[in-house]
Amino acid sequence: MKRWNIASVFFIGEEGAFRIIELDPDRVNIITGASGTGKSAIIKALDYCLGSSECQLPVYVRRRCIAVGVKWVRGADEMISCRQVPLVGKAPNSYMYVTTGRNLKVPRSVGEFEGKGHVTVSKARLGEAFGIETMATGDAEKPEKDSLDRPSIRQFTPYVFVTKEVIDSETVLLHGLDDNRKAPFTIATLPYFLGVVTGATAAAERRLRQARRALEIDAAREEARVTKDSLLKQRSRVLLGEAQQLGLIERPPEGADEAFLIDMLRRAASPAARPLQYPGADQLDTLQERRQATLKELNQTKRKLRALAVTEQESLDYESAVSTQQQKLRIAEHLHLLEVPTKCPVCESETATGAEIAVAMKRSLETIRAEASAVGRLRPQIGEAAEQLNKRVEELSGLLRELDAAVASTLNQIAEAKQFADLAQLQSFFRGKVTYFLETIDDQLLKPAKDLTKQRDEIAELEAKVDADNRRIRMRRAEAAVSQYASEAFSKLPKVEPCVDAELIFSAREPSVSVIEAGTEGAVLSMADLGSDQNWLAVHVALAFGLQRHFEKERRPVPGVVVLDQLSRPYFPSQGRDVDEIEEEGVEDGTEDEPNLDEARPDEISISDDEDYVAMRQHIDFLFKEVDARSGLQVLLLEHAYFPSDPRYVSATKERWTKASGKGLIPRDWKRRSAQ
Repeated sequence: MKRWNIASVFFIGEEGAFRIIELDPDRVNIITGASGTGKSAIIKALDYCLGSSECQLPVYVRRRCIAVGVKWVRGADEMISCRQVPLVGKAPNSYMYVTTGRNLKVPRSVGEFEGKGHVTVSKARLGEAFGIETMATGDAEKPEKDSLDRPSIRQFTPYVFVTKEVIDSETVLLHGLDDNRKAPFTIATLPYFLGVVTGATAAAERRLRQARRALEIDAAREEARVTKDSLLKQRSRVLLGEAQQLGLIERPPEGADEAFLIDMLRRAASPAARPLQYPGADQLDTLQERRQATLKELNQTKRKLRALAVTEQESLDYESAVSTQQQKLRIAEHLHLLEVPTKCPVCESETATGAEIAVAMKRSLETIRAEASAVGRLRPQIGEAAEQLNKRVEELSGLLRELDAAVASTLNQIAEAKQFADLAQLQSFFRGKVTYFLETIDDQLLKPAKDLTKQRDEIAELEAKVDADNRRIRMRRAEAAVSQYASEAFSKLPKVEPCVDAELIFSAREPSVSVIEAGTEGAVLSMADLGSDQNWLAVHVALAFGLQRHFEKERRPVPGVVVLDQLSRPYFPSQGRDVDEIEEEGVEDGTEDEPNLDEARPDEISISDDEDYVAMRQHIDFLFKEVDARSGLQVLLLEHAYFPSDPRYVSATKERWTKASGKGLIPRDWKRRSAQ
């Protein structure tokens, strides 16, 4: 399968100025140059044309370029992405230009740009062209903001760019992970780019999280409704009692819910309500009479309940006594004492005394059994009666509280009425009090109880669709594959102890890489344990190409491009130092011009037996062999060092910028932009 590669990067200046850097697909492409010539700016140009929200092009470029673009190619398919460059201190505009097709002509001016669209829409178009699955986002013209788990072209840049901040870092594993704004998006979408989840599954996972959050909110709201229900009813009934006493409404029905009571309050407080009346002593008397009657009934009910409790206790005591006597008589029955003979056992004369005693014992036993049965039948009746009386006590207690509140409210109203000269003042005061109460009510409490069954059913369906166990298995498989590919690449790269003969273990969770030392007693090492720029460089290069191999095998929507910013950093640090700014006539923006070290061509490195040179050559060999072995893989190496003795290196070098020649990313004769 052919993968997307970069065909060219081009820059447009004022008065027809045009600069293009042509690259070969499926090949190693090298751009060498002295520090300050703009090599690193190429990555920033590529990133900007992939929809970055910021323009991080160096000042020199922004002061001379009005637009930048990238042409992509995949077999016969082509794609061009262009953006206008903002002036220094200005934010980019909201538009990108994206065109797709075949035999596309690179535009040489802004006027030739085609496919104008909002940046968000244009990123979606680019993502579709790269093969990123689209997800439902509503209106295509007003797409949703990027969400953590919605993949886009912004999330595959960590697998394309190996920047100077990453290439020999012990702390930053992938491009963008050191940015707290970008890192969560990279981590969240990594399972998609690894092929662990599909677009549909990712959407289901996102919907599952949303559904769970919604259920938590709704469940908490229903719990709050239940908690506040009684208080809301009580306060509403007190206010309605005032309204009733003022002649605004009739007495609310028993058992009315919160919504009904609130609706009555709204009617009572409306201008259309019946004219207000001053509360009178007769109304207070009526309430007092109802209160006295309620209190009397309550006290009577409590006395009945206490008497019933005494009766229950006495029945228990009597039942215990009867049971004791019953046990005694049962002993006589057991010993056959109830069957006494008619003759005296001593003199054998006839006698009726024993028989009479036996008859009496039999009668006593029957009586005790009857009384025990009666007590047993009585106890459930006592319990049922006690339950009814307790229920009535609760009802009367609640009613008494309402009447107490109504009496207090009436007394307050009578006192308030004396403070007003006319009914209008009293009306205004009452409406204000009711309006404040209504405004402080949570509207959610007045809505009918929400049925959470559908939400729970939806969550169950989404959980079945997501299948967490299957996801974990697929993730372990992908991590194992990347680990294997990266370890194979790692074995071909120069390293020092403790990384010699070690293997890499990739984890997508953070993400992170662990180094497993060779041998049965080998330790598991973190990046911080490696202790060498050379080792860190090897890990980053191996991981970059291990990921690319996995993307190729799994046909993932990631361009077959790896951009490396100076492999030589660990080996030639004095020569490999670079800056983002392109120097302009000695000093610009506080940056001092470096001494001209280019006259003796210090960038040219001859092949020798020096360990650093040998290690660097090993990296170069790896790049060429890896590109030859992979399908649709392109490497762009931005490098300070130049190897004139290596014919492959010389042939792959597309641009060579030196200070002596004055060559660089942007020609020095380009006109500086005027402030707009």
